[in-house]
Amino acid sequence: MSHIPIALTVASNDPTGGSGVIADIKTFHKFDVFGMAAITNLTAQNSQGIHEILEIPPEFLEGQLSSIFSDAIPYAMKSGMIPSADMVDIIKKYIKGYDIPFVLDPFIFSKEGKRIITEEVQHKLATALLPFASVVTPNVQETEAITGIEINTESDIKSAANVFLKEIGVKSVLINDSQLTGEACDYLYTRTKEVKLTGPIIKSKNLRGVGSTFSAVITAELAKGQDLEQSFRKAKMFVTKAIESGIDIGKGNGPISHFIDL
Repeated sequence: MSHIPIALTVASNDPTGGSGVIADIKTFHKFDVFGMAAITNLTAQNSQGIHEILEIPPEFLEGQLSSIFSDAIPYAMKSGMIPSADMVDIIKKYIKGYDIPFVLDPFIFSKEGKRIITEEVQHKLATALLPFASVVTPNVQETEAITGIEINTESDIKSAANVFLKEIGVKSVLINDSQLTGEACDYLYTRTKEVKLTGPIIKSKNLRGVGSTFSAVITAELAKGQDLEQSFRKAKMFVTKAIESGIDIGKGNGPISHFIDL
């Protein structure tokens, strides 16, 4: 009888597979964990942008999670787009009820910078769910929205991290930036350490799924029992190579590649 760790993603569905739960499942498979998915909403999107969003009824999300957790408890879980306050409460119930690592990717804006969730839902996310996350993985725009700190320097990033850690109460935060220093920088802050990883900025139009994949690698590694810093380093390496090997699919911005090996 074979045994394999289980990782769960709770996020939106992208029919083209570039982002959302399909990108997460590809990543889980690549990192040798069994992937499960609960859908928060359905999107009509492609390489040129998000065109429509159909929110799943909260009670159906509850049904999906109940079906999963009553049958096989995941070893780790991540969330992406959470479109309603009711869904925040549902996810919180499962995170509080089960002692598993939880990676929260606060999907607030589209890649084009358009707000996807309301400020009300954002506030609910920050106050009700972030404190229960093992790690939160915002980009700079999401960091500014959640903390209220305008980020222009690395010192601003540290100040924002302190808001996450000391005011919101998260266990750790991983902030991504590629604008301030001329490098692709990722900053991990916990209550006891700081880790900065840098790499070259790779010029590519094929960047769909970067955030989903990054947080999914961390989730997969945590499901296998790796510690957060090791998981962070693995995610950085994989996503860098995935961007380098981005795929020309569609008329706009294509996806990063999940076919590469470390």
